[in-house]
Amino acid sequence: MNLLAKIKNCGILMLGLAIFNSCEEKGEFGIATDDVAPVEFSTVDVPVGASMVLMDSIITSDISIALFGQLNNSPFGNPVSATGYIGLAANVLNQPDISDDAVLDSVQINFKIGYLIDTALANRALSLELYPIAEEFYDTTYINTNSLAIGDELLASGQFQIDAFDSVYVMDVTADWATEFFEGVRTDDSKFISQDEFEAFFPGFAIKANAVMDNNIYGIQTGSTFELAFYYSEPNADNTETLNKEFSMSASGMPNFYNVTVDRSGSSFESVVETSTEYETSLLGVHAGEGLVPKVDFSGLEEFSNNFPEVIVNLAEITIGPIEDFPDGEYPPFSLSFYMTDERNTRIPDRLTFRSIQEDGANPLSSSSPVRLFYDPDKKTYSGSITSFVKAYQSGVISRNDFFVYPSLMNSSLNGFTFSRDNLKLKIFYSEVN
Repeated sequence: MNLLAKIKNCGILMLGLAIFNSCEEKGEFGIATDDVAPVEFSTVDVPVGASMVLMDSIITSDISIALFGQLNNSPFGNPVSATGYIGLAANVLNQPDISDDAVLDSVQINFKIGYLIDTALANRALSLELYPIAEEFYDTTYINTNSLAIGDELLASGQFQIDAFDSVYVMDVTADWATEFFEGVRTDDSKFISQDEFEAFFPGFAIKANAVMDNNIYGIQTGSTFELAFYYSEPNADNTETLNKEFSMSASGMPNFYNVTVDRSGSSFESVVETSTEYETSLLGVHAGEGLVPKVDFSGLEEFSNNFPEVIVNLAEITIGPIEDFPDGEYPPFSLSFYMTDERNTRIPDRLTFRSIQEDGANPLSSSSPVRLFYDPDKKTYSGSITSFVKAYQSGVISRNDFFVYPSLMNSSLNGFTFSRDNLKLKIFYSEVN
C-alpha cells in the first residue's frame, strides 16, 4: 500500500472514531484550537402521551376484497366477527337463448381467497356459507359498521383448505335455488331481463364462515373472480347430438363491502364504546378494519423547544415496541403512519388525502409523503425517523400535537397488535455549540 493510501485510510479511521464518540449521551467534539468552539452532542427522551380512539367511518366498500369469518383469541375482544356482502350482475346482454329441451347439469360458485389473518398451515380450513341479502343493496359507500339484512336460506356451502391465493375454489349451490335461476333465464322471466329487475329480485350474497368450525378471518376477492357459473346441455338444431354449454353471472362492477363487530367485554379495551372518543386504557393497540388506534400527544416537544431553542436536531427517532406476543401465523401491520387529528378525533382532510407527519426531506406542511414506521420482526418493534417534523415543530412551522397511529391496510385487513405505554418512545439526538 502506498503512502497516500495509508494517509487516506488513517483519516477515515479518525473520522469514524470521532463520529462513534459523538453518539454518547453527552460529549464534546471539536478542533483543539482557541478560535473554534467545541460541539456537544446529547440525547433526550421526550414524553409522548397516548389514549385510545375508535375511529368513525372506516370505508370497507369497493376495495376488491370482502372480509368474513370470526376470531376467538383476539386481544381486542372475543369474538371479532366479519361478514362480507357482494352484489351479483345478471349479465343480461350475454345470457344465452336456452331451448325447452335443455337440461341443467350443475351450478357452482367460483371464487378466490385473497387474505388470511392467520396464515398458519394448521388454520387454513374454511367452512364457507352463502346466504341471500334480504334488502336493497344500494351502490354507495359503506363503512365497517354498516350491515344488511340477511335471509335464512342457505344458498351454498362447502369446506376448503386454503393453500394459495391464486387458486380458484369451486362450491356447489343448492339445487332448488340453482333451478330457479336457470329457469328464469330460460323462460325470459321479467326478473332476469334487466339488471334493475334482477337486483330487486336478488340483491346479492352475504358471506360467512361457520363460526363453530372456523377461527380465522378470510378475504374473498370481489369483481369478476367471484362468479356464478351454470352448466347445461341441450340438443343441437337437428337433434343429432347433445351440446354442453355454459353461461355465468359475476360480481364485476357490483357493490361490495364488509362489516366488523367486536365484543370487547373482558378485554383491555372494554371501556371503548363510542366512536371518536378518547379512552384511557391499560394497554395501547392498533387494530385495522375495526379502526381502533392510539391517539398520540406530542406536546412534550413544546417543552423541548422552549428549553433548547438553539440546538441542532440531528435525529428524532420514534419507536413503538417491543409489542405484545400474538399467535403463531398472525402478523402485525406491515407499517404505521401518523395522521393529524384534533379534539374531534377524526383525520384532518387535505384535498384528496389527509394531513400527516411527512417523511424526512419532504415539505412538512404537505400530505403527499407520509412517514412510515416499518416493523422489525426480530426486535418486535416499529421505528422510524421524524426528524424533519421535530425541526419544523422546534422552528414554529408546525404546532399540532395530536396524531393517530394509523396502520397499513386499514381498510382491507383485521391485523393488529398491542403494546405497553412504556414502549412508546421519542428520542432526540441533538448538538449545540458551547
